[in-house]
Amino acid sequence: MVALKLEPEPDPEEAWRPLSGDAERHALDHPWPSAQQGSARFVVSGDFFRLEHDARLELYRDLADRMLAIFRELTPPGGWLYALDPQHPCYRFYPHIRFEAGATLQEMTGLYTRQHMELVERGIHPPSFEPRWAMDVHPAGDPEHLFAPPDFHFVFAARYRVGNFDGLEAPGRGPIETETYELLGHRLIAAVDRDPPALFQRARRLGPDD
Repeated sequence: MVALKLEPEPDPEEAWRPLSGDAERHALDHPWPSAQQGSARFVVSGDFFRLEHDARLELYRDLADRMLAIFRELTPPGGWLYALDPQHPCYRFYPHIRFEAGATLQEMTGLYTRQHMELVERGIHPPSFEPRWAMDVHPAGDPEHLFAPPDFHFVFAARYRVGNFDGLEAPGRGPIETETYELLGHRLIAAVDRDPPALFQRARRLGPDD
């Protein structure tokens, strides 16, 4: 009997390969699909930002888990996506590499839990953690994060704003925090609609004409 030789599991760090130079500039300048090829936006504001801190983190973790499953569904084995942020390092992201195995809430969201922050306030410093997502699937307070395949036939964009966007500012309340998740491309929208993240179920959905 011939023993089967098992291939070693890829190093989880190999899921995120830095972009630079011409490759990064080409990716950032690449045209996006038009709204006619499918467009949806999910606007998160108001009540979400008033939730208890760890409750927000749980919604971000669910978003990360669900979008990772969708990225794997839409990306062929061994394939990759651009993970782009115009103001921070950019990557080629290989979603089929199991970088998320055993991740804690902090590691999966890139954010400290309430317990961690309370310990620090008491002068106790828990061990630091390494985020599993080199670029978060939520905006993390940045103007824009986006994920797209090499040909940009779909785009997932996450944006954070403080101000009057999408007509959400109420009289007398002033500017508010807003996260907007934009989906371009019919395949991406269909995959999200089959099993939407809990965060999107709390959001206001807008179509291409809104």
